[in-house]
Amino acid sequence: MLATAKAFQVVNQLRAEGFISQYAVGGAVGALFYIEPTQTQDIDIFVHLNPVPGSVLISLSPILTRLKELGYTLWEEDKVVVEGWPIQFLPANKKIEIEAIEHAVEQPLADGVNVFVPPPEYLMVIAIDLGRPKDIIRLQQFHAEVVYEPSKLDALLKEHGLAQKWQKYLALFKVDRQSYGSDPETS
Repeated sequence: MLATAKAFQVVNQLRAEGFISQYAVGGAVGALFYIEPTQTQDIDIFVHLNPVPGSVLISLSPILTRLKELGYTLWEEDKVVVEGWPIQFLPANKKIEIEAIEHAVEQPLADGVNVFVPPPEYLMVIAIDLGRPKDIIRLQQFHAEVVYEPSKLDALLKEHGLAQKWQKYLALFKVDRQSYGSDPETS
């Protein structure tokens, strides 16, 4: 976890320096605050980007330039490697991503380093929206470990039009819909 903490020290430095106004850790690394760890190759960070000074444009360029100044020049695909971790900075474009950042709470990681992590229901809705095989596996784990509040999840699913998709995943998980508490006809 030491390398992860060092990577987040750099992310927190970017925030302190104003390159990122706020962030929320997503994906498998965000999920590890709630469920048993799974293997991951990178860190996904949803960010509110600050406008480029003197411009109306919003860009990752200032973040990437600052990371380069700090010596982080190695890339893996579309991710910059920071302290051994490929990090993908994801501008929050969807409403659920913006809400995830707004509801993120500071969590201790290691060695006195804190990170901002959204509640599990937000991580779940983002995973439902994406629907990749690794997201479905993580959703099954969230559900099996019962680390979320079904009523909060239901409200977010309805708000973001994903209730039907969740019901399909529940069927994959072989879960009795009545025991979940949602009626797919009214969701």
